[in-house]
Amino acid sequence: MTKRTLYIIICLLLLLDAAAIFIYLVGNINRDGKSSLLSLRDKNVPVEKADTIPDRLSDDRFDTITRSASFVASNKVLVDDEQKRMTSTIKFKVVWPLSINGNRDLNTLENEIIETMMGHSYGSIEEAIDVTMANPHFASTAKEFTRVSDPMLTDSGSNHTKQLYRAFPYFRTNYLLEYVILVEKYDGHKMHRTMNIVHYDRLHHNIITLDKIFDLTKRDEILALVNQSIERLKTEKKNKQIHETSVMPTQFLLGTKSVIFYMPDGRIAPVGSGLYEVSVKNDALKPYFTNFYTELLNNDSHFDSLGFLVW
Repeated sequence: MTKRTLYIIICLLLLLDAAAIFIYLVGNINRDGKSSLLSLRDKNVPVEKADTIPDRLSDDRFDTITRSASFVASNKVLVDDEQKRMTSTIKFKVVWPLSINGNRDLNTLENEIIETMMGHSYGSIEEAIDVTMANPHFASTAKEFTRVSDPMLTDSGSNHTKQLYRAFPYFRTNYLLEYVILVEKYDGHKMHRTMNIVHYDRLHHNIITLDKIFDLTKRDEILALVNQSIERLKTEKKNKQIHETSVMPTQFLLGTKSVIFYMPDGRIAPVGSGLYEVSVKNDALKPYFTNFYTELLNNDSHFDSLGFLVW
């Protein structure tokens, strides 16, 4: 064997060793996404894919904030009764995000929750609560009022108003976080309740909008499925006042088997009858899911229900 042949054999062996090491490292990146190996990653593959492997997810952390206030207006309900006054109560109970999947930069999520809950934006949840509590709502105009302790509020009838605000995480998966925002306003014996859901991508830290879940070019087909479920609800409840809707519902909770759409008060039944839940099976909706949500369902089917927050 000549020296030249020997050198060729040695070079081939070295190339085989290098190839084996490269294959191992690439496989290792795909398996656990170690950031120290990213220099070997194909430039056509987004780096974020390596940084969001499900088994590297961190637990979410929340803080429960509870605030309440009671007020008595200077207005007398009856001219000859000094004791009977208009009263108002405001309550907040929110489970506030401190970190999502290890990320503490949550301005997008926090701003979306605040704006959904309050109707407009504030700099922080503390500011939103402070401003709301400084402006209680009364059954009729009350320019002057005094903050009082709860035991003084004995009248729960037509002269009493309440504003109740709740926000809390409901479903959490590797990819998805859903926040439920409930706002209840009582004006005497009348109650108006709204329910909104904020969907959040835990991996990429983005708000998930309606068009990220559904192919909205198929809006009519989706609405037809919703109306079929409304008809079943009408039969189950034996309520002839329930009727179909021509408006695509925008509030919903996602799950492994169904999507639960929430119909606001007055949408499919007379005003005052409250919210209605309408469930549509994923199997029926599958042709109208986006690729994003289809992939989420296929790869992240575990939905952990955290339950509704009670007072």
